[in-house]
Amino acid sequence: MMKQEVTTVSRLSVALMVLTSIHHAYGAIIYNTPWRLHILMISVPVIVFTIIFYYWFLKKGIRTRSLFFGIYLVLTLVASVALIGLFEGVYNHLLKNALFYTGVSHDTLLFLFPPPTYEMPNDFWFEFTGVLQGVVAIPLTVYFVRLVRALAVKEKKD
Repeated sequence: MMKQEVTTVSRLSVALMVLTSIHHAYGAIIYNTPWRLHILMISVPVIVFTIIFYYWFLKKGIRTRSLFFGIYLVLTLVASVALIGLFEGVYNHLLKNALFYTGVSHDTLLFLFPPPTYEMPNDFWFEFTGVLQGVVAIPLTVYFVRLVRALAVKEKKD
């Protein structure tokens, strides 16, 4: 059972990080904000380590009490679920677009999403890839919780 959750969490995490890399590179170009490329210092290592850990688990088996599995869980929770998934995807894009397109006041939007860090929706592809981050983050979060629950059940049995 846990192998299925690790597989799904790993795939969603890598997909989210690839999407985030593309989104930020595109944003850096269209908004002439090269600082947006800083995300690559997070996304690329997360992609690499997630793939390495995943194939390590396939080859050696999932040893839930191993240091590698602990690092995998923390890396996935902090980088993929929390920072990129929930903050970047859900807050920065899903919420921003939902508020923007439902007519929330401009002052409220500026308070929640202050420039120059944030751009109000004005480019379809930038917003589309940003919203997709939030869309991917939702099942990633659900499957991460399932993985942690499966881990808890396994630990209880052992």
